[in-house]
Amino acid sequence: MANSDKGFHIEIVTPLKLHFSGEIVSVTAPGELGQFQVLKNHAPLLSSLTKGTVKLALADRSEQSFSILDGFFEVSSNKAILLTETIS
Repeated sequence: MANSDKGFHIEIVTPLKLHFSGEIVSVTAPGELGQFQVLKNHAPLLSSLTKGTVKLALADRSEQSFSILDGFFEVSSNKAILLTETIS
């Protein structure tokens, strides 16, 4: 998938399914040391996640959010993956 000028690709995965795959402008997540936001061209990052809300700002200017209990987040070269066991 080609990234737009503003967006980057993310996959949100649980053990049961691929919950989301697509282009986003930003993601806000509940990190172990506090909430953080990632935009396009972010430096490589690996973080554990805690209970909280993940918010996605999509390329079409809409937003999606969901709650997680814990997980891991990685971003590198404008590709991100969020691994979590539970999404509600």
